Amino acid sequence: MTGSVVESGRLRSRWRYVKGMISLPVVSIGVAFGCALSWVMMAFQCLGIFHDFPNGEALMDEVYLISIVVTAATLGFIAVFHKQVRSILGTNAMRVVIPSVLAASTVLMYASGAPGAAGTVAVWASGVLSGVSSAFFLMYFGVVLSMLPLRESIVAIATGYGLSTVVFSLYLFFSPFEATICAATTAPLGAVFLYYGVRTLGLQKQQEKDPLPPQEMPANPADRKLLRRLTIAFSLCMFVAGIAYELSRTLYVQMGAFAQETVAGYAISQVIVTTIVALGSMVLALALAAARSSWGPQLCYRLTVFFLLLGVLLLPAPLLLPELSVIWPLAINNASFLCLNMMMWVLLTGTCRRFFTTCLRTFASIRCAWAAGPLCGMLVGRWLLADGQLTAPSLFVAALICASLLVIMESFVFTERTLGRTLDLMPTSQQGHFQESCRRVAERYGLTERELEVMVLFAKGRTLPYVQKELYLSKSTVSTHRQHIYQKLGVHTSQEMIDLIQRERG
Repeated sequence: MTGSVVESGRLRSRWRYVKGMISLPVVSIGVAFGCALSWVMMAFQCLGIFHDFPNGEALMDEVYLISIVVTAATLGFIAVFHKQVRSILGTNAMRVVIPSVLAASTVLMYASGAPGAAGTVAVWASGVLSGVSSAFFLMYFGVVLSMLPLRESIVAIATGYGLSTVVFSLYLFFSPFEATICAATTAPLGAVFLYYGVRTLGLQKQQEKDPLPPQEMPANPADRKLLRRLTIAFSLCMFVAGIAYELSRTLYVQMGAFAQETVAGYAISQVIVTTIVALGSMVLALALAAARSSWGPQLCYRLTVFFLLLGVLLLPAPLLLPELSVIWPLAINNASFLCLNMMMWVLLTGTCRRFFTTCLRTFASIRCAWAAGPLCGMLVGRWLLADGQLTAPSLFVAALICASLLVIMESFVFTERTLGRTLDLMPTSQQGHFQESCRRVAERYGLTERELEVMVLFAKGRTLPYVQKELYLSKSTVSTHRQHIYQKLGVHTSQEMIDLIQRERG
């Protein structure tokens, strides 16, 4: 009888834990993230908006090229001038301007098919505006997801990737006008969901007070060295993976001649692959959330790289075997890259959470390389297609290049050891968890070392005389420190301070 009562208590405890992870505000942030991911897929991974134009594929490529160059340049600008950007990122004005500009740029894409100078202006305007606004939109999600506890950010990211694949599968059946309206509304809709999630979780109060803490490198030399190494590893990993993915995707799309054919077969395959990606995302999320060792995430990483390799190695197959459709290799390629992206979002936001005082520069630097990879892959793919005809030797060379890049990435750039170091930054057990939460709060709100010591003791329930004796301070000094802590955190009582620390738990 006692055993059944204990087991029932454990089940209730686990249910409360799961319910806390999958709360409505967290899912709302995930839906907003999915809207942002869907916009990229809708605008540049199918001809939905450009389908009725005689030169629709060329127009889409031109807008995409301008947009991704501007995106990479904007992210690079943010990485360099992160201290200036912090004062405007996350403000109420930016929450309205960013999605509005992104929506307007989508409408301009629909106007890019106009003849003469009007069409040219629409192409450049849509490319530049979408590049700048999407870069800032990504930065805002990077900041918000880095502010969430680990497991909640994993749920939000997995929700976003699962939703984006489902929405994109349905989007493939839309007419150009419907596709334009759908793509244009994703950013404003995402902004609404994001605002609800941020406000409900209590992050809104912090951002209104100070969008981000002063952006400074960690004071500890060992932390600075680790952060630099991880930034380089993340950047090179996504740069290399982006080249391999976009090069193979460009060639698959050309072989499939999607501009001349219906996409019903591809859409059906996307629905099937969506299910696989959604299940894979959930497995990956559970592995990252529950891992007490790195074997689970390492296995997921190996499987993701394996399917990426499979996607690129199948490049010559449709040309050598005409009866083999490109739909399934392309779907494998897309799904594996989405899984890698999801995993890297989790690891990147976890790293930014650990080094929150320099999260803008870290996130912008890595996302800049993340955008530059597909750009290089597309340019190489277009170079191979310069004569308008693909040959078996050129496809073999492309497959060999992509496979070699992925092997180098997995073996030397972002290795399992690098993955382990990144996972060590994420609290996955109760040991030292309270101290880690307090330290993150101190970094985020700009507390001094002495204020951190005082906050930890008060958060443990210690009295003022106890803190006074423990730290060899006068009563008035302890009271002053406590007052400063409350002011910086934006709280009024010890319980509100404890609740704030509790929200940092991963």
